[in-house]
Amino acid sequence: MEVKEITEAEVCCGSAGIYNMVEPEPAEELGERKAKNVLKTGAQMIVTSNPGCMLQIQAALKKMGHEIPMAHPMEVVDASIRGEPVESLFR
Repeated sequence: MEVKEITEAEVCCGSAGIYNMVEPEPAEELGERKAKNVLKTGAQMIVTSNPGCMLQIQAALKKMGHEIPMAHPMEVVDASIRGEPVESLFR
């Protein structure tokens, strides 16, 4: 697997604590922007340590008709230590 960083990685996904609850429209726009940047990479899996980002990006991707497996970085490290291919994390 090749690791790729997405364009505008520094831009928030729109989850930001309760931001997506108090400002749902801009939060949704940010989520879609992040999801589009993910899709541009051709990623087979998304790895992020932030559970809010996982949920926000998953929701945006699903709304756009895409599903990409997601994992926490420690899941990837654990699979590596156990000698499991990263594909074993696809759910």
